[in-house]
Amino acid sequence: MSNAAMSPDALTPAALRYFVSIAELGSLTAASRALRISQPSLTVALRKLEEELGTTLFVRTSRGVRTTSSGDALLRHARQVMRSLADARTEIEGLEKEPRGRFTLGCHESLGAYFLPGLMAPFLARHPGIELALWNGNSRDVQRAVLDRVVDVGIVVNPEPHPEHVVQTLFEDRVELVVASSLRRSARREPHALLCSHPLLYVPELRQVQWLLVALEKRDLRASRPLPCSSMELVKSLVLDGTGVGILPRRVASHGVAGGRLVALDDALPAYEDSIAVVRRADAHVTSAMRLLLDALVAHGRGMRAAASVSR
Repeated sequence: MSNAAMSPDALTPAALRYFVSIAELGSLTAASRALRISQPSLTVALRKLEEELGTTLFVRTSRGVRTTSSGDALLRHARQVMRSLADARTEIEGLEKEPRGRFTLGCHESLGAYFLPGLMAPFLARHPGIELALWNGNSRDVQRAVLDRVVDVGIVVNPEPHPEHVVQTLFEDRVELVVASSLRRSARREPHALLCSHPLLYVPELRQVQWLLVALEKRDLRASRPLPCSSMELVKSLVLDGTGVGILPRRVASHGVAGGRLVALDDALPAYEDSIAVVRRADAHVTSAMRLLLDALVAHGRGMRAAASVSR
């Protein structure tokens, strides 16, 4: 039979394993014992392989069999295939039983700045076989990246429901108007006056900010000097410097800042309640390493929730 007529089922892993055993042991009898199959069954399998490949793989000698030139070529490639299959088995067993793997974790830069410290260093030290890469974007981009399998696990603010996502809530936050404590004291009993006398700093693309601006307008509290910014970290730096009032999540405003330096402008003003959650695909293969990562994220997030409850 010619090679053009070769069946796509000819080079199965079982057929290659039989062939390699015969070639390495130099005898069908020895190979049948090693493989624990009958010699007639092994002979039939070899004949079928030769017929489907359209060649002769072995010639008989006084000591058993040896490979032909076609057999030598097949043996070289078959050994590579068997090594690859063995490597695949080892890797898969490791993924299932040992904490090994590489994962991409997605979150907004400002969220990651206060959430990841205290988590990353001990997690990576405890699990040297797990590699992490960070992917930054806003929460909608992170959730889309999880859906597109660009990101394995996302830390998302106010995740949108999706049938292909599994969502675990971690903790809450509050987007509000904040100001430097020194500037707040200067306003005395009229903190609202700061909105008329100082710039209002915010990131206009954030939905929470858009909602707050509308809520303020409904109370006739319009900023006389709006100052849109490119990032929450820039808003935070300028508010700390006394430039004006900022719109920030409470956890972003307090991270890395000495206690009392940034305060709420007025607790009676509108605020947007945020929910921070872990998001992954529902069909994601949760290996032992993935489970360790998910458990660590959830435990860290719930620890932050508990700490916030105590601080109140």
